[in-house]
Amino acid sequence: MKERLIQIINNFKRKRILVIGDIMLDKYIYGDVSRISPEAPVQIVRARKESYKLGGSGNVVNNITSLGAKATIIGEVGKDKEKDILIRLLREKKIKSRLISTKKPTITKIRVVGRSQQLIRIDYEDDKNNNVKEIIKKVKRETRSCDAIIISDYAKGSISTALMKKVLVIAKGKSIIVDPKPSHNVDYSGATLITPNEKESYIMSGLDKGEKIFEVIKKLEQKMKTKILVTRGKDGMAFIKKNELIEVPTIAEEVYDVTGAGDTVIAVLALSIASGANLEEATVIANHCAGIVVTKFGTATVSARELLSAIEKENRKLKSQEEIIEIRKELKKQGKKVVFTNGCFDILHTGHVRLLEKTRALGDVVILGLNSDSSVRKIKGPTRPIIKESERAEILSALECIDYIVFFDERTPVNIIKKLKPDIHVKGGDYTNKPMPERKVIEGYGGKVVLIPLFKDFSTTSVIEKIKNEKA
Repeated sequence: MKERLIQIINNFKRKRILVIGDIMLDKYIYGDVSRISPEAPVQIVRARKESYKLGGSGNVVNNITSLGAKATIIGEVGKDKEKDILIRLLREKKIKSRLISTKKPTITKIRVVGRSQQLIRIDYEDDKNNNVKEIIKKVKRETRSCDAIIISDYAKGSISTALMKKVLVIAKGKSIIVDPKPSHNVDYSGATLITPNEKESYIMSGLDKGEKIFEVIKKLEQKMKTKILVTRGKDGMAFIKKNELIEVPTIAEEVYDVTGAGDTVIAVLALSIASGANLEEATVIANHCAGIVVTKFGTATVSARELLSAIEKENRKLKSQEEIIEIRKELKKQGKKVVFTNGCFDILHTGHVRLLEKTRALGDVVILGLNSDSSVRKIKGPTRPIIKESERAEILSALECIDYIVFFDERTPVNIIKKLKPDIHVKGGDYTNKPMPERKVIEGYGGKVVLIPLFKDFSTTSVIEKIKNEKA
């Protein structure tokens, strides 16, 4: 099954998903909390920085593009500065948008965070329905070029029964996957797949909480004439196949933040189904994705590379560049000395291991920048690497001397070093008389370059030559 799942994920990059729903702006205010206000029994947060992320259906399209696919979003925004920020974020992510300006405010959720804990959330919204005709016009224009459609309903006014009925007619023959919100009684009947969470499934079915989940799903499928997949938090996911309950247990070993996990699930389900997956295969892939995203803080996404690594084998050391930058910030706060080294590590040998062990002794945390396959080809030529990037990462992650691994696509690690600013950068001794592009960057911010002498008779090139000679 593993090879089949990998094939499906590799097909993601050829797909475009149309997302219709409630687009939001997530604003985060980060600060320090050290005292209680003298005016009221509340914490005082000394604001340090602000950041913005795509929220609601915006997080759905963000997840789609993070997985290597293309996305188009249709939604409502206000005529305000928040709309401008949303548009900027969509452009940065290269997401095609078809936004409708309304008199309502752009939906904005402001989260105040102190010491990595959310203290309060403030919402700006208006949930009136008033733009069905405008949304339908844009749906008609975009349906033909998409491979599947997601209805991302947050009960904020974009989705209604009238809209659902129109979309089902316009998009006949396309897969339509719905993330429902039963609180405003929209009829989603006729969609390809509906994905309520466990609480929502009981509300939608009208059954008592004491009923088994099998009965809940069965009633919903009969009522809505569609397949139902119930997401169950720590208990994973469940659906019915040939009148038998299929339960897919959760992958996550630890849950840090569930914000936006449902957006990740719906995005992956739609991409998987559009890429030829059946419901069981799509659920397994989505479950892996959810298991990754809940270990991250805030409205987060998962990359195709992370997902493939999780499918092939769980690799907790492999991080995206976005993740490793956040980890580096936390390590700096903790006063940890970070050591960075990099390389292709194509055919791991004793010389590599010894260099990495010496690197470990120089600091508290070792981050390894690993050349991606495309990067290796740029440096070594079209016949390299011998070992593909996912396998190289898996082998290296087994070494205790490495704490984190991050891929980079360029010929040199200059860009990732600029973002991480490690305290020490380690290179092999063969760079004593060679130009080192990253040296200027490292010394520019006060970092240190350490050269570790190479171990004679150990190199990937010599290993390859030995194999060639033995074959000859």
